Amino acid sequence: MKILMTLMLAVVSAVSLMAQTENIDSITYTLGEVVVKANPRVTSLKGDALRTRVVGTQLEHAGTANDVLKQVPMVLGSDGNFEVFGKGTPAIYVNGRLLQDLSELARISSANIKTVEVVTNPGAKYDASVKSVINITLKAPQGDGFSGLLRAQGSLQKYFRTMDQLNLKYRTGGLEVFGNFGYFGGKMEDAKSIGMLTRSSVLWNQLMELDGYGKVNDFYGKAGFSYLFNQNHSIGAYYTNGFKNSDLIQRGGSRVTADGVAYDELFVDVREKSKTMPKHHANLYYSGQAGKLGIDFNMDFMWQKSTSDLLNNESSGNFEDAKVSSATTNHSRLFAEKLVLSYPVWKGGIEFGQEYTSSRFATDYTTDASMLASAASRVDESNIAGFVELSQQFGMWNVAAGLRYEHVAFRYLENGRRRDDMDRTYDNIFPSLSVATRVGDAQLALSYTHKTQRPSYSDLDGTIDYVNRFTFEGGNPYLKPEKIHNVQLSGAWSYFFGQLSYSYKKDPVLSTTVPYGEDGEVKLITSENFPKIQKLEAFVGGQFRVGVWQPKVNAGIIKQWLSIDYDGGRMRIDNPIGLVQLQNAVHLPGDVWLNVDLQWMSGGNGENCKISSTSYVNAKLYKAFFNNSFSVTVEANDIFNKNISDVVLYNKDVTLFKLTQTTSRTFQLTLQYTFNVTRDRYKGRGAGQTEIDRF
Repeated sequence: MKILMTLMLAVVSAVSLMAQTENIDSITYTLGEVVVKANPRVTSLKGDALRTRVVGTQLEHAGTANDVLKQVPMVLGSDGNFEVFGKGTPAIYVNGRLLQDLSELARISSANIKTVEVVTNPGAKYDASVKSVINITLKAPQGDGFSGLLRAQGSLQKYFRTMDQLNLKYRTGGLEVFGNFGYFGGKMEDAKSIGMLTRSSVLWNQLMELDGYGKVNDFYGKAGFSYLFNQNHSIGAYYTNGFKNSDLIQRGGSRVTADGVAYDELFVDVREKSKTMPKHHANLYYSGQAGKLGIDFNMDFMWQKSTSDLLNNESSGNFEDAKVSSATTNHSRLFAEKLVLSYPVWKGGIEFGQEYTSSRFATDYTTDASMLASAASRVDESNIAGFVELSQQFGMWNVAAGLRYEHVAFRYLENGRRRDDMDRTYDNIFPSLSVATRVGDAQLALSYTHKTQRPSYSDLDGTIDYVNRFTFEGGNPYLKPEKIHNVQLSGAWSYFFGQLSYSYKKDPVLSTTVPYGEDGEVKLITSENFPKIQKLEAFVGGQFRVGVWQPKVNAGIIKQWLSIDYDGGRMRIDNPIGLVQLQNAVHLPGDVWLNVDLQWMSGGNGENCKISSTSYVNAKLYKAFFNNSFSVTVEANDIFNKNISDVVLYNKDVTLFKLTQTTSRTFQLTLQYTFNVTRDRYKGRGAGQTEIDRF
């Protein structure tokens, strides 16, 4: 007890000192045998962005950019699959270049990262559908010659899988040529229980228990160059390609009742083969400075084809067997360009520019199901945008205002015929405003943005898929874009930070059900625009240092207000979701870093879902050798196998219950070797990322 009280007093005393020593490199405080060192704040506000310093902190030894992002406040997820708390999937930039391939995060060493900024209310220069942005800034480049990175990672999660990467680069003078190659493959468990209540003239209750696995083989390659004429002008281009094959096999049983009476027992056998080949993607950029005028130009092209063959075999104990096969072929293509100009004006600067995106998504669907028909659909969309953002510094106050205009034309074709009744044209203006200041040691920022979210192409796809003999699933080409208003207050003081955000979403796209067929007995799960969703989000955190121990404590809560039609009445879905994180970094003898991270997330409601509580405990050991050129990382993630959530999806006449029974406990070994490490000079920022995400 005395030791615990001593530690508590040390932490309190250290925090008090930290508040007074923001501009001091470090200060040591001794209490008994406990030594507490206070360093400059790791997390602070830059305008309305939450900035985390990596250089000079334990995050330098995290491993890769993936490992760093897992430790950044408000960022959740791992291995390229990240989201910002309450804001969804972010657009991720590295030195101003938009990442199109998120596996690149695993190829960036944490030792080369300077800072990470999380923007949770991005302004007019970003696409109107971007809700959050992560900006990663790397250290300055140095050195010429041949350099490379070789990384091998093996993971055991009931089955074994591997991710291997080879990056090569040659730099001489202003020329840099690079090539990246990678492979991801292995076997993944896929076990789950699915319950489905379908309300028609009879209450159908189906409980399906499936056990299976998936196999993946994914290869990719990337080649490109950049040329630095001088500090004011550079150009570059890259091309990526690859192919992916995946197989899914699931088998199990299904019990069906009608109004509570046993109706049938089914044996279910599901087999799906998917292929994505090829995946063409190219980028061309120019970055320059003409006097005081900054110029950034990017052009992107993407073309992709994917196929999927599905066989759903239901063997009935009491009725005829149902054997349904279907084949889907998707073609997607995109052309995008973006020009951003910047110029100093009065007490600040102005950024203005334009962005153009042209995209197409086509689906050919064939099936032998008696109640379904084969179909072909195509969506053509063009988006022309112009934007301007002005920022000014008035003493302790920084004010930024932006305006973005977007013209979107949407065309829909069904079975080769244009459907004029489904054509859409949108002209929208999206304003943004932010004010930031400093009061003593406290930093404050208040911001407002107006955003939109256009439906994904799968949501717009009018083809209908077979789920079971009582339920089908399909998109809705009549969907309208969502309109989102967001007000956010952010603050940072000493080693603490916080954020409070309110959003109002009009016409949110949520799943629902409608009768299908003449008698309406079969229900179709589809999407519709609902009237509104309101949401309140809060997040706070603190970061400390006690000797060799560097703990971080974060907490957040999301509360929504939503009512839907359900089971013949109205249902409120507004239970909050809470989050608590404790992240611990310990610097052990021998320059070994130990990380132990704990997270608990409560059950609650997100949109029209109910999610159960989850938790995890992760542990990692990291050791670098030979002046950080070779490193070994050993990890045990979700040690107690608790990071699995049950999900209930409330649709009007169909309720889905899903319990994932897959083992989430993972053991991982990573070996990485680098030589003559240099930072990329490639400055392409990319264009059309929102459309790529929708594909």
